[in-house]
Amino acid sequence: MGDNNIPIFFSEQLAKFNFGQGHPFHPERFASFIRLLKKAELIDDIHKMGLISATDEDLRMVHDDNYLAHIKYLEKINGRITMDTPVNSDVTGVQSLIVGSGLQAAELVLEKGGIVHTFGGLHHAGKDYGEGFCLYNDVAITAKALLERHGQKRVLIFDTDAHQGNGTMDIFYDDPRVLFISIHQDPRTLYPGRGFVNEIGVGAGEGYTVNIPMPPYSSYFQYEWAIDDIFQPLVNEFKPDVIIRNGGSDPYHGDELTLLGLDYDGLNMMASKVRKAVFEGDGACGKLIDMMVSGYGDFVTYGWLAMFAGIQGLDVDYRALAPAEYKRPGGYTADKLDRITEKMLADLKTHLRNHWKCF
Repeated sequence: MGDNNIPIFFSEQLAKFNFGQGHPFHPERFASFIRLLKKAELIDDIHKMGLISATDEDLRMVHDDNYLAHIKYLEKINGRITMDTPVNSDVTGVQSLIVGSGLQAAELVLEKGGIVHTFGGLHHAGKDYGEGFCLYNDVAITAKALLERHGQKRVLIFDTDAHQGNGTMDIFYDDPRVLFISIHQDPRTLYPGRGFVNEIGVGAGEGYTVNIPMPPYSSYFQYEWAIDDIFQPLVNEFKPDVIIRNGGSDPYHGDELTLLGLDYDGLNMMASKVRKAVFEGDGACGKLIDMMVSGYGDFVTYGWLAMFAGIQGLDVDYRALAPAEYKRPGGYTADKLDRITEKMLADLKTHLRNHWKCF
């Protein structure tokens, strides 16, 4: 692998990430994205890394034994962990591969620095529960490995999925080594119904959970405001050793399951802000593990491309490669969005003020 190649963990086996006909998660997204990278003439700059499955020992860094035994039982009977999350050998196998890719990415980013990509972000799985299409939490397991296997002191997780990362939050809710920041659709309007501004952690971890609930239809300006106002100052003060970002294209304004308002430029901006935090400013660590699995509907891979270009700082005409954008009708006026966002940010800072000098 040349030093200029962008490492991305990919396997044809990801096509087995299949919950069945009619489920909103479509597994063809992975190969489709690789084809889109080729169409964007980026494929020569990509180094596809093979995936190695996580072991039970890896999974036990986060998940308890009874839960893992329950998953194995459900796998045998083709059961369900929740109504929307079937359990079968294909899904458990692929999610083990995704967890493994996170562990491989951790080793690679510590060795070489820079940015490493996985098709991960299974953030709804907790220590003893699974839901929301997630059985094993690769985000949390990767963070734990950075801390406990590789001697890192501080890991920042920035969850940009439209759905709040309840599993990751619960796992690190009392842990000050992990600063968990989630920017997501207002939990009063979207699954999992978690992630309010007053959910800031407990005990030694109080202040190290930060939830930024965005009003429905939030667009470029509101997202840029929130990221500049909350995320960047926290990066500068926390000074992480490694940043993990997870989240796909579901803040896009044409996503089938969400009600946010980012267009391709908005997704690109959000990703570019993460790149800036990794490489510039007082909290720059030069190490990012980027996980991108979510998004629902016909625009997923095009949204991924806009984000990939932003994360990598690439000059790619992602709009020209995508079909005409679908904009959901209705929504709040810009003035109302601004008022809701302003109040939310002020409330959040009130909850965090005793824990962070930047507020």
